[in-house]
Amino acid sequence: MQNASSSSAAPLHDMSSSYPSRVPSIAQLIQEYISTLTPFEQQGLAIAKDHLGPSFDMKRSSGFVRWKDARDAKQPGTSGK
Repeated sequence: MQNASSSSAAPLHDMSSSYPSRVPSIAQLIQEYISTLTPFEQQGLAIAKDHLGPSFDMKRSSGFVRWKDARDAKQPGTSGK
């Protein structure tokens, strides 16, 4: 009977750490999106955040969703939705 700890093969979850992630985090995407906005649009974003308070969710905002869909469609190897 062979003990699992004596095996020379590394568990799958350990192997994935050696490969860098190419998928940007949601925070990185939000920063990228905001950098594309005009000063007028950034002012509108600030007003929306102020008026909606904690119910505002950038990930669900129509502008961000449209921008992300268009960005994903332009990049090879990603699905549109």
